[in-house]
Amino acid sequence: MTTALHYSLHTSPAPLRAGTEDAPGRATLRITVGNPGPDPVSCGTIALTLPTGEGSEALTATPGTITARTDDAGWSAEHRGDGIFHVRPVAPGTALGPGARIVVTLDDVAVNRAVGTVTLGVGEVGDRGVTGGDGPEGSPHRAGAEALRLVKAAPTAMLEDFRPDRVTVPNGETVTLTWKCDTEPDYEIFFADQRRPVNGFIDAEGNGSWTSPALTTATAFMLLGSTAKDGVPVTYGLTAAVTVDMPDLEVGDLDANGSVRLFGQAQEVDWGTESEPTSYVADTDGLITGYIKTTLDGAPAHLNVFVTPPNLRRQKFATQSWDARGGTDNQEASLIVPVPRGSAVRVIRRGDENFTAALTWFPFGTGPLREPQS
Repeated sequence: MTTALHYSLHTSPAPLRAGTEDAPGRATLRITVGNPGPDPVSCGTIALTLPTGEGSEALTATPGTITARTDDAGWSAEHRGDGIFHVRPVAPGTALGPGARIVVTLDDVAVNRAVGTVTLGVGEVGDRGVTGGDGPEGSPHRAGAEALRLVKAAPTAMLEDFRPDRVTVPNGETVTLTWKCDTEPDYEIFFADQRRPVNGFIDAEGNGSWTSPALTTATAFMLLGSTAKDGVPVTYGLTAAVTVDMPDLEVGDLDANGSVRLFGQAQEVDWGTESEPTSYVADTDGLITGYIKTTLDGAPAHLNVFVTPPNLRRQKFATQSWDARGGTDNQEASLIVPVPRGSAVRVIRRGDENFTAALTWFPFGTGPLREPQS
């Protein structure tokens, strides 16, 4: 049966280090006990069992050095011997409310010398007290049991201190990842759908440094080292994550619980003349919309927008306002111009002065139409 409460385990140091011939590894274990459900949970006793002995599956050969405590005065923790710890509410029947948690800390753990994987047992016993059973005293009414696993790494870590130089970068920029490691294993960095061997980026002292490609979305990196110890394959990995300001987004179906904007900040666009056109660069996809209207009979006004997308020929979008009747009966002419990201944009107006017109830039992302850099 699964437990009614949720358990997570953290160690200090992390990863946990096995001991040496000269001294055992010293560690602290912190078990967080939480109630993720919608209802209070009443639990008579929580039993934590640490495997003892000298083997790779055991945590410590000297459980008597371990002390236990909680961060909540309403709960107690005691060592019952042989690596078994009981955690109870001080007032019997006290429930752990929805979203509540307590932290149980086991100090002065003397980690044995065998590298391996350790399983910590977790058991819950209900609060209806009767005697009997082979678990903690109380009722055979059991909420359930589960296990927490942790790894005892070698005293000298094969890989450690994997970190980016920045945890947040602007869209399109890179990060430099650094780490410390043994030089003999084979190392690869994994990110997105890519994998890159990085042994060539590690110096003789085991200091690694590798610069990523340009990042356009939040990216998780994993550095994986592979070798063999005593003929047994060993793989060890560390992870790091980098977020990107204004990331690119690729989705399938999208459900939004809040507001969603299709356009960014609109911008009025200046129109030039035939002798002095205005030029812009688009840093994001968007639309230019506009109109032109003249009140002169027989003197049309022209509005031309030229768009040159990356790697494509220039495209012309043009409209004119003119009507033989002139005056207030003259019709208004409008246009809509799609502008791909990275396009060069040129705007020209031709005609006499008696006209009205407007052009507006609606970006799909963020950023105005800007003047090109000289």
